[in-house]
Amino acid sequence: MLATEIIMFVVAAVMILIGVMQLMQKGPLINNAWLYANEERRRTMNKKPYYIQSGVVFLMLGSAFAMIGLFCATKNRVFLYAEFAVMGIALVYAIASSIYIAKKNK
Repeated sequence: MLATEIIMFVVAAVMILIGVMQLMQKGPLINNAWLYANEERRRTMNKKPYYIQSGVVFLMLGSAFAMIGLFCATKNRVFLYAEFAVMGIALVYAIASSIYIAKKNK
């Protein structure tokens, strides 16, 4: 089980690092709006809200993977329930922020 815990914590660290980089608006923008946009749209796009959205989601995913690692290490179900809560909040945030950004851009 030690390998599973190590993998979960490494994935969590990578996700948190990506989240911090996105919030600092450094590195490539990892967001569907950017990935699916054509060249003209990319030139005129305000990337800041997408960087923020991606950063927050990656930080939430990183914390969820950390919770999974803690659950594997301790077998304490509190971490499992907290992970489910974080994943639910991340899902709701991703949808709500996408709707907000789309309305703001119209």
